[in-house]
Amino acid sequence: MRRQLARALATLPLFIAACAGSDGANPYDDDYGVTPGDINAGAPANDSLPDDNKADAMYPAKFELPKAEQSVVKSQGSRGVCSIFAATAVLENLFLKAGMPTPDVDFSEQYMQWSVKNQIGAFRNSEGSNVDNNLDAVVQYGAIKEAAWPYESAPWTTANDPACTGEEEGEPTKCYTNGEPPMSATSAPKFKIPGSRWINTNSIKAHLTTNKTGVGVGMNFFYQSWNHRRSTIPVDADLWRRGFVTYPNEKDKTESAMHRAGHAIEIIGWDDNLEIPMRDGDGKPVLDTNGQPKKEKGFWLFKNSWGTASFGVDHPYGAGYGWLSYRYVKEYGSAVVGEVPSLDGPPPPPMGMMHSYSAMASAAIPDNSPTGVSSTIMVSDTGTITSVKVTTDITHTYRGDLKVTLTHGTMSKVIFDKAGGSADDLKQSFDVTGITGALAGGWTLKVEDTASQDTGTLNSWKLEVTTM
Repeated sequence: MRRQLARALATLPLFIAACAGSDGANPYDDDYGVTPGDINAGAPANDSLPDDNKADAMYPAKFELPKAEQSVVKSQGSRGVCSIFAATAVLENLFLKAGMPTPDVDFSEQYMQWSVKNQIGAFRNSEGSNVDNNLDAVVQYGAIKEAAWPYESAPWTTANDPACTGEEEGEPTKCYTNGEPPMSATSAPKFKIPGSRWINTNSIKAHLTTNKTGVGVGMNFFYQSWNHRRSTIPVDADLWRRGFVTYPNEKDKTESAMHRAGHAIEIIGWDDNLEIPMRDGDGKPVLDTNGQPKKEKGFWLFKNSWGTASFGVDHPYGAGYGWLSYRYVKEYGSAVVGEVPSLDGPPPPPMGMMHSYSAMASAAIPDNSPTGVSSTIMVSDTGTITSVKVTTDITHTYRGDLKVTLTHGTMSKVIFDKAGGSADDLKQSFDVTGITGALAGGWTLKVEDTASQDTGTLNSWKLEVTTM
């Protein structure tokens, strides 16, 4: 239901394409292009999204996702496609989390840019997009490997096509996608994820610690805060090299509004105790009543898309990463997450005899209890199992609390494990692998609620088994 609302909002007329680009050793080396627009247009307001934090939630002062589950930092070059790179960073993190070998995790930004505009039909007449629509393109149509259509770091010009004159908006879509995909891209294997959704930015810590996957965040761009060369007020090259992005002062807000832009990144951790002195519109320290420098405290750890020889070159997590103000994200950001895919792939078409069974459980799920609720279907039919499918009808106010297990004989498979955060209900079908042998006997579905407060009911479930 919430995702349908977000989709409806995303279809409103947009003035999008707001990505700051970078490719140099410090903010004084090059003229990093930005494109005007509002990267948050179409995103639901934070207060319209549920807060995924539990009342009793406690988080560590510092947290970061494993470095091994992050792909390499890339560079968007001079194109305003930061949200494509942020979505790809999230996507690659999801596949690394799923267990895909690291050398295989390199997806094509070029193809995603084409897909979101031509297959989803969003932002066809601008260079930009948003992380939500980008990941939705992967959900519906899939991503391809980078080698099938490598990224081009510069936009098309009249040298590529006479229609591509360099306008920020209103050119033919091919100018923003750098043409149509080659045969190598259209025929390449497609890699999908099960779903994606907007989340409240207050829920970022809850998502990182529960799902342990990255969060794509788009935000208004403030030039001094990012120490960007196009800032009309003083910037700090040291903060640029260390990857610090601070909350904007009033002068930065005013000046940046004259050349409105945005940026998108992947958040992968935080540090509550990290402090940086605040600065005013002249780049000088902000002092308290005692004449001491005031400090901003609390920063998100994030992965950027400006390469590794420029922004964040001295960051402790690795070159190309940064620290982003909590307050900045809270006031000016919108957040999107994706679901971890299965690497098993779809099962082959069933061959043999299909058996279908249903159970009307209508049983309350105990709150925050490993006992859970169980429902068993006794099967007397015979045959050797070739495929298993389970369909659940579970109502619940926080599906991220749920763990669902199917057991047959001595074999048990977790078919759903605390995914989806605050989304309602679990009414979904699952192809279950790893359960083999004889059909006859008991088949038990167990549903556990692993956290307090939110509750739900196992209404019914359906078992479909193909046998030889």
